[in-house]
Amino acid sequence: MLKLRIVITLLFFSQYGIAQNPNPSVSVDNYILDEMEAEHAPGMSTLIVKGGEIVWLNHYGFADVENNVTVSDSTAFMLASISKVFTGTALMHLRQSGHINLDEDINNYLDFDIDIPNFETDSITFRMLMTHTASILDNDTPMDTYYSNGDPTISLSDVIQRYFSTSGSDYNTSLNFSNNAPGTAYEYSNMGTALAGYMVEAVSGMDFSEYCNTHIFDKLCMNNTSWYLADYDTNTVARPYQWSGNQYVPYAHYSFADYPDGQLRSTSLDLANFLLAYLQDGTFNGQELISSASINEMLTLQIVPLDATQGLNWYLEDVFLSGGGTVSLWGHNGGESGVSTDMYIDRANNIGVAVISNGEGDNLNVVDELYNYALTLSPSGVGTPPCNALGVAFLPETTFTIYPNPSAGFVHIDVNQKSMGFELFLYNSVGKLVDTEWLASSQHYTYQLPETNGLYLIQLVDSEGASKTLRLVKE
Repeated sequence: MLKLRIVITLLFFSQYGIAQNPNPSVSVDNYILDEMEAEHAPGMSTLIVKGGEIVWLNHYGFADVENNVTVSDSTAFMLASISKVFTGTALMHLRQSGHINLDEDINNYLDFDIDIPNFETDSITFRMLMTHTASILDNDTPMDTYYSNGDPTISLSDVIQRYFSTSGSDYNTSLNFSNNAPGTAYEYSNMGTALAGYMVEAVSGMDFSEYCNTHIFDKLCMNNTSWYLADYDTNTVARPYQWSGNQYVPYAHYSFADYPDGQLRSTSLDLANFLLAYLQDGTFNGQELISSASINEMLTLQIVPLDATQGLNWYLEDVFLSGGGTVSLWGHNGGESGVSTDMYIDRANNIGVAVISNGEGDNLNVVDELYNYALTLSPSGVGTPPCNALGVAFLPETTFTIYPNPSAGFVHIDVNQKSMGFELFLYNSVGKLVDTEWLASSQHYTYQLPETNGLYLIQLVDSEGASKTLRLVKE
């Protein structure tokens, strides 16, 4: 058994991109690999942000076991219930824009009334949906029919009508609702969050996914984040797995029509931008996601008599400290078939941690390890990836490599085709242009890096305007 364990460890070590990690640690890597083995996670992506920048980014294992596809920066994972934080953010954007009051009756915006049986005169409010106190239960029998391979085959509007309308095919007074007046009891509710997502549509007149694209993902340069599989090349999406019979058994890529409660897919790099916005009072790269007042309200305990951890969609989770004791962090976890995710922030220390995996085990021990490591790290000051230096590709036949990476000083740049020359642009990760240099016609260049250590983006633009950007670590 020991011999098998060594082989697995060596296999994993050959696959994570340690050259792209600003603060590599063999001991942290070993801990994560141990946890992956114990929890049967075939693939995992891990992230730490601190002080306005990415200070740790590392990936392990397989996005697709059968085809030997390893996890990388571009691997998108289903986020499961972490998605609820994004749904809540969309509601806060609506509130901040003056379209809703969190404490008003949602029926003000619906063309049919949604009431709790036996409490028809009591209002369901937006705040109740965001704190799981709307007396809405998850009835698995109809909810199981909302799942499908690929993207949903039922619209969100249809699901809400079927589940909540008294004339709906899935309406059930005892199984869809609790016997409590709304606002008087806590009951975690996926369908309550699905209804919250539908309220975004009802109020804004926009499809929920499009509202998120416009007011969240585009603002934060979350270009690899989407509610729908159709927006991806599925070769870049982590396949979900269960551990059965001492092997990983894949699920088909799936979805569910009540999607605002858990269907979002994203990468660690995109989640970094979201976490940084929350840690920077709602602002990322000069774009306001929501106001600092809205951030503060979401990260404030809402229903202490009913639940001592619940904010608006976010909740408090205890993380264990290596020196003993615990600290409570705001965040959310998620679990679906073949999916396990965690995302937390510590505003006092300006730290965010995310762990996303395509297995069904628990990630909290990895969260503990990363958070404790984060406390020891010092930001370099280079910040987070800029929007304007990402996602631009060379002509198909053109590529370049940089080595060594990480580098202590000089780097060599090799280009596989001749050109009239290249313009080199060096950005720090907040998008500030640090240096620019003209590289005369050649296929090999030597370039002196700045003195400041950290994560950089180096971009080459050829004479026809085609470009490509690579990440570079100066240490």
